[in-house]
Amino acid sequence: MWSPDGSHEAGSEVGKMRFDIVPYMRGRCLDLGCGPTRAWPHFVGVDSGKDEHLFGVVMKPNLRADVTDLSMLASGEWDCVFSSHTLEHVQYEQVPETLAGWMRLLKVGGYLVLYLPDADEYPHCDRRGEWEQWHRKYGKRFATKDACAEELANLRRRKGAKKTGEIYAGTPWANPDHKWDVTYDKVLAAMPEGFDLLEFQKRNEGVEYSLFFVFRKTMGGRSLSWKNPKPEKTAAVCRYGAIGDCIMATSILPGLKAQGFHVTFYTGTTGEELLKYNPHIDRLIVQEKDAVPPQMLWEFWEHERKKYDRWVNLSESVEGKLLACPDRVEFRWPNEVRAALMDRNYLEHAHALAQVGGPYRTEFHASLEEREWARGVRPGPRNVLWSLAGSSGHKVWPHVDTVVMGILHQYPDVHVLLVGDESCQLLEQGWGKEPRVHCLSGKWTIRQSLAFCEVADLIIGTETGLMNAAGCMDVPKIITLSHSSEEMLTKHWRNVQVLRQPQGVGCPKQPCRQLHGGAGYDAWIDCPQEKEHGVALCQFHVTPDMMWQAVMRVLGVTMRRAA
Repeated sequence: MWSPDGSHEAGSEVGKMRFDIVPYMRGRCLDLGCGPTRAWPHFVGVDSGKDEHLFGVVMKPNLRADVTDLSMLASGEWDCVFSSHTLEHVQYEQVPETLAGWMRLLKVGGYLVLYLPDADEYPHCDRRGEWEQWHRKYGKRFATKDACAEELANLRRRKGAKKTGEIYAGTPWANPDHKWDVTYDKVLAAMPEGFDLLEFQKRNEGVEYSLFFVFRKTMGGRSLSWKNPKPEKTAAVCRYGAIGDCIMATSILPGLKAQGFHVTFYTGTTGEELLKYNPHIDRLIVQEKDAVPPQMLWEFWEHERKKYDRWVNLSESVEGKLLACPDRVEFRWPNEVRAALMDRNYLEHAHALAQVGGPYRTEFHASLEEREWARGVRPGPRNVLWSLAGSSGHKVWPHVDTVVMGILHQYPDVHVLLVGDESCQLLEQGWGKEPRVHCLSGKWTIRQSLAFCEVADLIIGTETGLMNAAGCMDVPKIITLSHSSEEMLTKHWRNVQVLRQPQGVGCPKQPCRQLHGGAGYDAWIDCPQEKEHGVALCQFHVTPDMMWQAVMRVLGVTMRRAA
């Protein structure tokens, strides 16, 4: 509820609901009437600067303009238009035209987010120029909310009865520039056609005294989704990170659904790409990189946690806990100590945090179109999909060319498909003219590579995200381990052959259970290299013959003999 204490601090209104707009602020965002502080750093702030004269605050908007006329901005170019405590400063007769102008800026599917003072909770505007008179007469600051409420009740009695929910114009401490009293009905009446009201909240806990609206722009009509029945049990899973991190989180989702939870998943853009067709996710909240600055993440998580019956935060559940990070003391522990304390299966650890049992199985859900595409692009009778590299330098196996040459020579019906991100194109050099080797790094998306996993005859790779996604598929797999043990990574995988450096050669710590690369870390801190090839010792000493024997166990007795 509104009170005279703490209600006029610069930027305080945005601070009360900053985290609640996170689900809607992806992409290009406008902050209309931003005042001295934009809601988030990546927002484009628009303000007329009027408060410089009213309150003496310093304004630095990206665009100095009146929010009632944004004709200089192109239509349909923005993903989110946000405004806090601004629209009430516009004459109500202009509000419909103003809102139409704001909606014009949005893409179809974009969000209009409004945070406005509630007429039931906040003193009315000064329509009759009486504010100065009332302020002089009743301008003392009340010590408590109860004292303030009592004085407001006295004002009502002295001025005469008004309809339910109204407070008198000119009540002390009301902003003299407010032009109308905001209600749910008035806002909806002023909205143009073509919206779905996804969220509406009457917020009067603590120091709040406002209404919160989230409209999504549609092609036409009016919908009020916020009135739909709410789920009885809610759970949220939070997992940012790389491909493997997000894929491993999928193992807990069926268990949460089996317990009757409506599941919301917080992730980044990588997670969105991987999880968008997962049937066990009811809502996906996507945060672009550092949209919530890292130093604010704990505060954000604590704010969000209170919204759910179960909060499962898997961020940093592996890094730092099961894989020691270079900036933590565990990184310098003796390897035997890490083995004793950190050798735990990644999936089992996630299930324990989520409070769900097995089965322990990662999931990737391809669409029907993606499955049809994968079947249609199979280049040969039998196909080997080779994932060339993981997220850091130590996840590269240096003998790929030797084994690919052997496959081409011994198996004339086999094609080899090399996949990875654009950086893996360096590992494809020399194969461009070979018709049975397909250089696809940076050409196929991660979803295309994962969809093809389902139709491949063999998948080979290091500890990559693709291998994590394929781990619980039935297709045969060969993996060369680096920092993880079999217990940690492949314990619950299906149809997999695990290759490790032989006992007594290579890296003395393998598996080291240390995080190399990622999160801004140097990939080679405390990771010994084979100098000639520039690769990790643990990968170099998985020999071509070891890989060849594993390949033959899948593809069968060779069809040709070496000359």
